[in-house]
Amino acid sequence: MIFGACYYPEQWNPKDWDEDLKIMKEMGLSSVRLAEFAWGIMEPKEGKFDFSLFDAVLERVQSHGMTAILGTPTATFPPWLYQKFPEIAQVSKDGIIRGIGTRRQACFSSPAYKKATERIVTAMAKHFGNHPAVVGWQIDNEPGHEGSDVDYSKLAEKNFRIWLKQKYKTLDSLNKRWGNIFWGVIYSDWNQIPLPGAHVASNFNPAMIQDFYRFQSDELVSYIHFQAEILKKYSKGKPLTTNLYPSPFLPVTDMYEMFKKLDYVSWDNYPVWGNQQEPYPHPLVTATQQYSRGLKNKAYTVMEQFSGVQGHDTLGYLPPPGQIGLWLTQAIVNGANQIYFFRYRTARFGQEQLCYGILDHGKRKTTKYYELKQTIEDIKEFAEDVADSPYPATVAILHDIENSRNYKHQPLSDGLRFAPVPFAQVGYDIELATWFAGTNVLNVNAHSLPIHADMDWSNYKVLTLPLYTMFDPKIVEKLKSYVNQGGTLVLGYRSGIKDKDHWMVEEPVPGVFGEMAGVEVFQFEAPATAKVGIRMGFWPLKGNKFCEILEPKTAKVLARYRDKKKFYSGKPAITVNQYGKGKVYYVGTSLTPESFVLLYRRILKEAGVRFSLLGSTIERHTREGKRFNYEITMNHSNQYKLAGLSILKPFGYKIKKIEK
Repeated sequence: MIFGACYYPEQWNPKDWDEDLKIMKEMGLSSVRLAEFAWGIMEPKEGKFDFSLFDAVLERVQSHGMTAILGTPTATFPPWLYQKFPEIAQVSKDGIIRGIGTRRQACFSSPAYKKATERIVTAMAKHFGNHPAVVGWQIDNEPGHEGSDVDYSKLAEKNFRIWLKQKYKTLDSLNKRWGNIFWGVIYSDWNQIPLPGAHVASNFNPAMIQDFYRFQSDELVSYIHFQAEILKKYSKGKPLTTNLYPSPFLPVTDMYEMFKKLDYVSWDNYPVWGNQQEPYPHPLVTATQQYSRGLKNKAYTVMEQFSGVQGHDTLGYLPPPGQIGLWLTQAIVNGANQIYFFRYRTARFGQEQLCYGILDHGKRKTTKYYELKQTIEDIKEFAEDVADSPYPATVAILHDIENSRNYKHQPLSDGLRFAPVPFAQVGYDIELATWFAGTNVLNVNAHSLPIHADMDWSNYKVLTLPLYTMFDPKIVEKLKSYVNQGGTLVLGYRSGIKDKDHWMVEEPVPGVFGEMAGVEVFQFEAPATAKVGIRMGFWPLKGNKFCEILEPKTAKVLARYRDKKKFYSGKPAITVNQYGKGKVYYVGTSLTPESFVLLYRRILKEAGVRFSLLGSTIERHTREGKRFNYEITMNHSNQYKLAGLSILKPFGYKIKKIEK
């Protein structure tokens, strides 16, 4: 188990370095992340390299018995590069050039940028690749964040047309598969095809937008893999990663594809950020951590772990005593085997001078320092024992990048449209987290897995699949086999009705899942955020966002709409159908988290999955270590809570050892 910090020695005086590393070691840290924004330092002029600053820092890191992960500094480029090649900058959907002075400006379709990347990454890899203190590489930094996963530049337009030609071969094929006969948008020259940028009224063809997102994903994945090949050549044996960021499906990038050529997944853990007045609910944080772990189905790294109040322009919630230690514990419980705090010391200048770290702007040791130091001491034995051990689960939620993209440009309901900042359309994220929350509140270990990954589902008793509107026939057959052999599938509304070319099927909802689910749907509405009453036996439930009126064929009704404001009150809302040796539950609406808890109680009981309800703020996991097994109970509230036979203090946790 590694504990470390993100360190920026270039922002401090050389006389500070030894003292900084000493303070880190006293806290229990043994590693640092360096250099992810240092391109202008290492290549101050084109082709002229100066690695002296980081040579000196790495010498000190090694002398203190510590290690370092180096970042390739391509998340922002030096002004001289932009001055020479202005075409390397992205263009936003609204036509704004991402010029110099900020970050994540790079056009991944630019040959000049790729050549400059090759030069700096090759030079870094040759120079630092075999340094004994360097234990790995982080490629770029949060690739695709802040809307940089979509680019509307002329170079992107050029490459998009090339990408389309490679995919469709002929314009006749493209016109047919996009359905361009609609509105008569029939292309007769590849150069006629625009980018789906800002528009006055009606949107572009959804099939076109979906392809544009696929293209943008391929461009970014190719760029990260390009760097990976360079590092593998000149820094043999040093593991590679890059760092993801909240929220899981904020980008259009296929992160499963991205990590195929990387060694492990990293993620940046900010349970609260900016002007938020309260943190994200703990099930959402766990869902995101399980997403990160599930991309490769093994231990992940938190490359930036919250250590102090964060924000660029505004600040909000201050975590009470114990909460940042609990967030650290939660990350390890969910499978993290390396934690790097962001950041060691708060910058005195620049765009992130409000991003507080372990220390504030000075060097006085803070309450954050002591809380995290104590937490590391308290959990280290447990963390060491479970590090790199599998996270056991018999329940999994499946997610799909194609449907995440689909719901960005065609959200279906205002309840599935949520953009907290202009570049983030995260309605899909919230829906998946809501489905995940039901099992999390019932304290059932659950995985989060990419649906198109080559993974065996036979060990899972229950699979849940929300918003699988756009289907892959191979996945449908795999799901049929899973249920036929005795598995339980919980299927969400609007499933199985659209192929990957964006054509709707002729069969009624749920389309290709009709026989499995044993229902048909002909009527539906989108009540957005308005709550609709539902009754499941004696239990009152609530739905929103979308409501389908189910017509059972072979399925049994589990819940009905009960709402005097709705003409369809009394009609089925949730059903279950026997299919082969297994069962398919069909949920025709978006349930509230509390309602999902009630539904999952029934589903899990029938599937033979043990669960326990300890309250909405209590989270419990089980882990298998090398020496012991563990039961970890965490209190996410600011009140004392009774959890079984234990009383947990506010933001407290209990790690119970169990003999193997």
